[in-house]
Amino acid sequence: MSVTNSPRPLYITWELCTVDPGFYRTAPMDLWSIFRGSPEKQIERLRKKVKEPHGDASVRQNAAARLFEMGTEPAIRALLDRYTITVSPSVQDELEKQDIYNWLVTLGRKAVPPLIDFIKTERAVHWPARILQGILDPEEQAAEFNRILDFMWKNPPASAIPKNQLIRMLDDVYSPQLDATIRKFLDDDDDDARLAAIHYLMGRPEEEAREAILECYMESQDRPRGRMRILELFMDTGWSVRGFRPAVEESLPESFSLTREGKIRRVGS
Repeated sequence: MSVTNSPRPLYITWELCTVDPGFYRTAPMDLWSIFRGSPEKQIERLRKKVKEPHGDASVRQNAAARLFEMGTEPAIRALLDRYTITVSPSVQDELEKQDIYNWLVTLGRKAVPPLIDFIKTERAVHWPARILQGILDPEEQAAEFNRILDFMWKNPPASAIPKNQLIRMLDDVYSPQLDATIRKFLDDDDDDARLAAIHYLMGRPEEEAREAILECYMESQDRPRGRMRILELFMDTGWSVRGFRPAVEESLPESFSLTREGKIRRVGS
């Protein structure tokens, strides 16, 4: 800028300078990003808000909506962290979780990778697994849940809760591969995981699952809770202990007996 040497009036003239045309394309976005922050930082800020169990629910809901609008896999993964908390009142908690369920089922297959990552790494898998079931057809569900459970078998989670929740959600999902993977959990160190596998297999035809469950019964001498549940399930369904009668009969608590057909019944009933 230069000032013209004249007493009055005072004129100001601007010296021309050469500017890279690319500046005009990038400068506004770069300047805006200074205030807005990188996508990664935005996602982390929104993740913190969506996981905040206290305060105004609208703050949490707006953060969830923003993450969904961003639509990237990292943003969807951050959105799923809403399922790691529970808020009061329970009606509000259910409403917010149902909204996210509806959004992600509508989003479809783009949500699948972050859903799988969440299920493999977090404890509260019920809602994300439901979303996955809402997106995938039965054959795809069987394949995907088989891969997830095989991962959990080889890499046991710190808590048994996720594998237990997941197995118990799969009553209507079947493939030979999934069935074989779930049978592994009959040998799990956690009683609830064993019971979840037993519950799943009791939904199969008797001749397909009976022997595997009875073998689990015989190997559970130090697990009275598991043994009792197997006896109750066999009694309720009318399944036979054929092929295992002598060993089962010897191990029965006083409150149970076997019929001539090899079925469990309660004494006095």
